[in-house]
This record gives sequence, C-alpha cells and structure tokens, in this order.
Amino acid sequence: MASSGVVIFPAGRLFSISLAPAVAENASVIERTHVDIRPFHDADAVAATNLFRLLVPDFVLTPPALLQWMQTMPDEAHPRFWVAETAGEVVGSAEAFLNWRTQEPGIASLWSGVLPHARRQGIGSRLYDLAETHFRAHGARRIETSVVDEDGRRFAERRGFVHSRTERFSALDPRTVDLSELRRLAEEKAEEGFRLATLREVLHEQRELYTLWQEAAADMPRDDPTQPQPYEEWRERVLGNPLLDLDASAVVLAGERPASFAWLAVDPEGRRAAHTLTGTARAFRGHNLARLAKLAGIARCAEHGIDLLVTSNDSANAAMLAINTRLGYRPTIEHLTMTRGL
Repeated sequence: MASSGVVIFPAGRLFSISLAPAVAENASVIERTHVDIRPFHDADAVAATNLFRLLVPDFVLTPPALLQWMQTMPDEAHPRFWVAETAGEVVGSAEAFLNWRTQEPGIASLWSGVLPHARRQGIGSRLYDLAETHFRAHGARRIETSVVDEDGRRFAERRGFVHSRTERFSALDPRTVDLSELRRLAEEKAEEGFRLATLREVLHEQRELYTLWQEAAADMPRDDPTQPQPYEEWRERVLGNPLLDLDASAVVLAGERPASFAWLAVDPEGRRAAHTLTGTARAFRGHNLARLAKLAGIARCAEHGIDLLVTSNDSANAAMLAINTRLGYRPTIEHLTMTRGL
C-alpha cells in the first residue's frame, strides 16, 4: 500500500492557461502588452514560486525546493524551463522534461501556468508550443500533464489530450485533529513488536529506508510502469529535498527494520506541510502501521503550528483514501492526468 502524497512536481502539470469560461463582450479590447518568454534563471526562483503557489495552492513549495528539484534532474531528462515576463513581472512559466525512469521511452511531462490578469494574450499557447517543439526534438512520443478545472481541461482537449486517471487532493488542519488515538495505537503496536521513530532517528539506515521507499513507490497507481530509482539519485532528490522534515517525518520499525513510513515536506514560514510519500512494506501490511505513521506526523505538525496539511492519492487507491478519511482529511480538488501522442 502506498500513497503518493504531495510530491513537488510529481508529474508534468498544465493549469489554468485557457480562456475564462465566460468571456465579456469587450474581451477583444483587453490591453495586450509585450510579453517576453525566455529561459528560466535561478534569480527567477522567488517569482516562479509565488506564481506556482497562486495557481496550485494545494502544493507546498519554496524557492530552494524549486531550485533543488530543477538542478537535480538528470541530463537524460532534457529539462527545459521558461518564464513569461512583462514589465518586469513574471506572469507565466513552464517546465518540460522527459520522464527518464519510465520503462517505455519517450514519455514527456509538462507543466505550464499563467497568472489570471495576464491571460487572453496567447501566453499559455506560446509556452505550450515551446514545450511541444522541445519534446519533438528529443524524440518524445507522448506528453502527460494534468488539469484542475474545466478551463484547463478544455485547453488540453483542444490540443488532443485525453483523460487517463484522477489524483484526489485532501487537506486538514493538524491543530483540530483528535490525537488521542496516537498513544493508544503506539502502545498497541509496541506489544506487537513495532515502534515509532522519527526519520532523523533512523537516517543512518539509508539503505533500508531506500528499499522500503522503492517497494512502496512500486505499488503506486500510474499510467506508465517505471524503473527503480537508483540509490544515489534517491538520496539526492528525496533525502536532499530541503523541505523534507526529519523530525515530522515518521518511520515505524519492526524490531530495527523500517516497516512503514509517512514523510512530510514542511514549510514552517508558510505554516504548510504536505505528505511526500506514505507506504508500508508488503510483509507488514494490514497492521495499521501507515495510520500510526500518519498520526505521528499530524501530531508533530500540530506542535509546530502548521495549519494546513495536504495529501493526495490516486482515486482508485481505496485503502489509503479510507485511512485519510478516518484521519479527518477532506477532499479539496482533483487533478486529472491527461495524455496525448506526438
């Protein structure tokens, strides 16, 4: 059992770049200023993060985390990043890369977004065209993206995308959760030979943590089977995530063996957090360990004043959806994964 949680840029995403559903009669006289679309520079990280937060409020992101995600992407992904700028303001951005770990080559991912006040000027279309041209130049055979509203869906469908699966996002305020079960469940599991630890406490067991992570990730619903993530890449991209909170992230041990986990990305300044991945080793499923790990993370977030904790699951992942519902998570939005061939 695995839950994808809210990984920063877990897949290419395309959001809110189409026309509004109801266009005013005088839409044709909307002022059109010069828009420069250029490659992303590190100095754009703050502006790009602010844009992403506005367009995708159910994600947790900071400028250092955005840069780490970009800079640790391997060359074989052929990553490209652009921003759209007008009068010194970043009003749009796009990220395009090939999914380097899919078993089938040539699967590309795209995210693109434009701020509301800068729409109806063709910026989204220009960003999309740049990405598609880039994908074709590097042999991509299919593009994956996702949308969160009807505007984005129509934009994607006009370009030949079709819906393939749905990711459900849910959230809660950790400070309002009844945590009385945590102590009881921890004591009950201790009698069965399990104990709760923070990620910091077991960080020296990186090989075992890596094995557990890969087993959980392998069982996540996805459109395209993936190859196992190499250990060094996992250390760099997962453990190296500057938002990964070593004290809020929980691991359940069976003896000294990591058996289950719920890891959190935390933005203390923004008082927001997100599950990155939650999972249990196949040999230990059915023991309520994922619930214990999630409760421990919720408690730690509440202690530190986090007022929004977000998670996501494939809509077909009934087991993890049930766990989250019992914990008090309530649905916020659905991300529709959409694909098209090239």
